Amino acid sequence: MSTDLNTSKREQGKLARKERLYEAALNLFREQGYEATTVDQITRQAGLAKGTFFNYFPTKDAVLRYMGAREVGRLGAATLGVNGASSSIGKLKRLMLALAASLERDRELICLIFRRGVTVADLMAGDAGGFSVQPTVSLLIRQAQRQGEINPHLDPDTLAAALDALYLQQLIRWCESDQQYSLAERLTGIVDLLLTGITVQ
Repeated sequence: MSTDLNTSKREQGKLARKERLYEAALNLFREQGYEATTVDQITRQAGLAKGTFFNYFPTKDAVLRYMGAREVGRLGAATLGVNGASSSIGKLKRLMLALAASLERDRELICLIFRRGVTVADLMAGDAGGFSVQPTVSLLIRQAQRQGEINPHLDPDTLAAALDALYLQQLIRWCESDQQYSLAERLTGIVDLLLTGITVQ
């Protein structure tokens, strides 16, 4: 019993150190830019020894990838945790709105992830720098099928993969565009685009 408790405390300590490093890195990236930020500055700001950084992140780019996975995981958990008679398609749109708000807040860093850390080969291999929403979307589509919102005979994983691909395409276009436009409208629009025509009439 005490061994389990010690393991749990150790794991909590590791997660706390990783979060301190992540928050310190994110603050520095925002303040002075990604390129100007060093690992030494990150560990100093986090109040940890320099070598500690590499126990959690092999490179600075890994911090950017963690940023994606962390945000998608946090927002996905919040969306799935909503109880009540809420429409699952409505939850999916709220997830896209929340993601858009989070991504727009750090556009420069998000776009840096796609320029530096995510290649076409990565995307083809299913590695979207932590930004894939496929697992959460698959669960929401299954809920929507049970609620009669989506044709129950369609494969939810195939639908989730298609929506994930459209979402990632929109992120890449948003990063490459010189024009400012609402990412929220684009992301909620892809839900309508994909799910209109497969909703139960």
